Amino acid sequence: MISLVPVLLILTFSVFCPVKSADTLTALRFGTTSSDYIRFNFDMSPFRSSLTICTWVKRVSTANSNPIIFNYWANSVHEILMSAIGTYNRVVTDDVLDSSNQYFTTPANNWFHYCLTWARSTNMIQIFVDGQLVRTGQTSSYNWRDLHSSGELWFNRLQNSVSSQYVFGGELYMFNIFSVVLSPESIKKIAKGGLCFPLDEFSDSRILKWEDILTKSRTGRVTEVTLTVMDTAYVKSLKANLESLTVTLTRTQRELETVSNRLNQTELQLEAANERVNTTVEELATAKRNLSNTAEELTIAKRNLSNTSEELATAKKNLSSTTEELATANSNLSIKVKELDTAKRNLSTTVEELTTAKSNLSRTQEDLGTCSTTLTDTKEELAESRRLSNITKWDILYTSPYHNKILTEELIERLKSNWDVLSTFVGVNMTDTIVEHFRKHDVEKGDCDLEISDIIDMLEQLVEENNMTLIRGLISHFKENHNNLPCED
Repeated sequence: MISLVPVLLILTFSVFCPVKSADTLTALRFGTTSSDYIRFNFDMSPFRSSLTICTWVKRVSTANSNPIIFNYWANSVHEILMSAIGTYNRVVTDDVLDSSNQYFTTPANNWFHYCLTWARSTNMIQIFVDGQLVRTGQTSSYNWRDLHSSGELWFNRLQNSVSSQYVFGGELYMFNIFSVVLSPESIKKIAKGGLCFPLDEFSDSRILKWEDILTKSRTGRVTEVTLTVMDTAYVKSLKANLESLTVTLTRTQRELETVSNRLNQTELQLEAANERVNTTVEELATAKRNLSNTAEELTIAKRNLSNTSEELATAKKNLSSTTEELATANSNLSIKVKELDTAKRNLSTTVEELTTAKSNLSRTQEDLGTCSTTLTDTKEELAESRRLSNITKWDILYTSPYHNKILTEELIERLKSNWDVLSTFVGVNMTDTIVEHFRKHDVEKGDCDLEISDIIDMLEQLVEENNMTLIRGLISHFKENHNNLPCED
């Protein structure tokens, strides 16, 4: 079994810091009213883009709801706020880490280490308690700015309030502001180093120092408290840490015993492994022999591979030729596709022209039908005209009064009389109406069937169609041929 006594002694001496008889640790104890405070002006320009505030805090009373440790008042705003119970953790007035639920709690009359960091480059705020990161938050975009460089530093109260709820009323020690963001490892190192941890390695960035704060004027009940390594509260804290370490070491001892048992098991496993190694050596010798055979087979395989490589090279050449032919085919295909597109466009144009031609053909067929009808009528008129053009004066003998009849003196007289009547119509247009008149009054039956109304109608037609007047000759014709008929009227 491993002894833990030397380890405990080493840890005990590392917790209690070596303080010489002439050295003292000076803390400040604040009163419990808003009249007990420290206030002074300080040039905060070194912290305009980054800072770390670290301090040791001991709460004496838990009565106040928002005990303010530190308040930086600038440009009429609370530029920085730190409370003893985690309700206020504010930089550049941003309340992203303010919380009524408290981000951390600590028992009264015990020292704890409290750090607040901020960087303009990231706009991030972090809270550390006893070296451990408790919370991280990013400020709102409207607070992405530099820290105000001129203002008042207040301890133990809120600058513009006399309310007792903001009074800290406890003890502070080693309140320092650094001009950089200390790493989590550095913050943990300071916290674990205890109240007397030297800060020499951070001297370049420690701008506002605890030694300077101790020299500032105080208002009300703000008194110095001398601490030693045997400070009761601190010793209690150290004892608690020692007890925790003892528990840890006991747990570690049990773990070492477990490891020792596992080591014994490992020795047994190692012996078994040695046996397996011997077996493996024999198997390896066999494998070597097999390897030798395999080497021969490998030589044959290499020759085959060489032949295959040559075939592959030939195949690659063929593939290259095929690739070129394929590229040519693709090029020709592209040309044919373009020609096909052109043909499609021409076909579309031809279809449109064909549709127009069909429409024109339809109209032409209608016109042809009309022409055909007109042509038929013209043919009929032409035939009639030809027929009439062949009529001679002798065709009258084909009419019913003469055709197939015996020619007599009476028929000859009637024929002469009819031709004599025509002399009275000299100057008259021989229209269908005139011809029909002669035919109507030249039938075999007598003219006694002719009514006066028929004569009047005939005269009106003659006047209308021939635009003529009743000349004396024409009137005499009617008197001779129609008035002297053997009729009663």
